[in-house]
Amino acid sequence: MFFGDAKDIKDFIFVTLGTGLGSGIVVNGNLVYGHDGFAGEMGHCIVIQHGRQCGCGRKGCLEQYCSATGLVKTYLEILAGNDPENSSKIDRGIINAKYIYDRAMAGDEDAFYAFNYTGEILGFALANSVVYTSPKAFFLFGGLANAGELLLTPTILSFEKNLLSIYKNKIKIVVSGLPENDAALLGAASLAWNELKTIA
Repeated sequence: MFFGDAKDIKDFIFVTLGTGLGSGIVVNGNLVYGHDGFAGEMGHCIVIQHGRQCGCGRKGCLEQYCSATGLVKTYLEILAGNDPENSSKIDRGIINAKYIYDRAMAGDEDAFYAFNYTGEILGFALANSVVYTSPKAFFLFGGLANAGELLLTPTILSFEKNLLSIYKNKIKIVVSGLPENDAALLGAASLAWNELKTIA
């Protein structure tokens, strides 16, 4: 709202796709805190019942599928399913989100499908979140969002497919323009400035 592309938008959701999945929800120009300050934990919405174990103690949380860590898990599962014998010989130490991105761009179908699956789940989760706040936009941020169309295309397709009809073609999903190295500092400064305004 202060430094990025949401300066003229009062209702939006900011989603960080890094090692985990973080989010911030803005309604009518105000960050949603909830009654205890913990609102906006979209990463811990369950998207796959009885799915992957999450660090929060539950299973099937969004961040276990739509994060850099989740992408690696998906890719390894695909490799194991396609060729169990060879997958056991893979050096898992070299496989990260950047490796999978490079493989996908080089034409690796397994890597491409891993991004496609990740986007499908992300789009589904974003579509479900729309009914709570009716945001004008979603801003995706973080290392995984830097995959660009490789992630955006399946995300948007899944998003529109799963949206309630009254919201279709009204909400944009874009990659945030905030500089990645400065985002945390800008966020902290914005929060402090916003709180000072409410005191004044």
